Amino acid sequence: MLRIAATVLFWLLSLAIATVLTASLLPFVDTRWWLVRLLDFPHLQFGIVTLALLLLLPCFSRHRPRAVLALAAAAVVALGADALVLWPYRPSAHLATASDACPADRRLAVMISNVLLTNRQSQTLLDEVRAERPDLFLAMEVDDWWDRTLQPLSADMPYGATKVTGSYYGMRLFSRLPLSDTDVRFLAGRDTPSIVTTVKLRDGEDATFLGIHPRPPLVGQSALPRDAELYAAAQILRGHEGPAVMAGDLNATPWEDAVQRTRRIAGRVSPRQGHGYVYSFDAKSWWAKWPFDQIDYKPGFTALSLDRLAPIGSDHYPYVVRLCRDPFVTAPAAVPEGEDDRERVDEADRAARAAAGSAAR
Repeated sequence: MLRIAATVLFWLLSLAIATVLTASLLPFVDTRWWLVRLLDFPHLQFGIVTLALLLLLPCFSRHRPRAVLALAAAAVVALGADALVLWPYRPSAHLATASDACPADRRLAVMISNVLLTNRQSQTLLDEVRAERPDLFLAMEVDDWWDRTLQPLSADMPYGATKVTGSYYGMRLFSRLPLSDTDVRFLAGRDTPSIVTTVKLRDGEDATFLGIHPRPPLVGQSALPRDAELYAAAQILRGHEGPAVMAGDLNATPWEDAVQRTRRIAGRVSPRQGHGYVYSFDAKSWWAKWPFDQIDYKPGFTALSLDRLAPIGSDHYPYVVRLCRDPFVTAPAAVPEGEDDRERVDEADRAARAAAGSAAR
């Protein structure tokens, strides 16, 4: 009986290692299929599971040494794939910048929060915003109720923009700093608004801010419409000289191919590269902990800190990044788009507009 139980456990362990190996490697496949792209999210979770399975293998090494060696090799490959993806998003002490070294007139604090349309714990969020005192605060999934409830923040942040859609994609921007040329845009033919505006920094310099919340790839759908929205936002930032910030719930992780391509196109930097993984979703799950909420910037800004705040009743945590502007550092010239980047952007744009046309009919 013990021999049978051991055999069953060994085959279950083998199946588990084969599964995590497949799941860890599939995201490297060049496809927009929703299932493969969703596997981009849990690389950290895959790595933890793989490590646990690897530690169990010595229990079977006495009776199945060759099989255990093969399984160990497979587990190491899976672990290496996950580590390769996550390595750039580890904390790096040498990139830390002393907050007190940045003059007050060169600081910019940006806070974002996907409030969750059905959430009604508004006072918790209001208290968080007042405690953090951000210069810019972007709230997403805002409906008429949230729009009215957040209105008291206008006393300290009188500038802003609002677009309530009646869906999960309404948003409102509050600003302590003067704004100009504010525009609500629907990128890539989709019904999800984005806010583009110019922020007057404390030292008098203008900076571009773009708030975005694309739809996630859903079951049975391609990720291309989401990607097209990200690429359209990147093209906007590419066309603006000077400092710029892009913020929002991207429904994508920083290491996804589409997100990395938008960074190349726009010349953006992720503060998580140096400050760590810092998950912002899912506040209601013990295992699904992914960095969906992102605040990226063009070089010339430096991230002083990034923090996940206390839960507010939403499935997302509020997220705040504090930046320092170095007026003597300008963003490098935009890197010419490679043929592959251009083809991907065009393909995604066609897919997004086709989807929007089908929805309209």
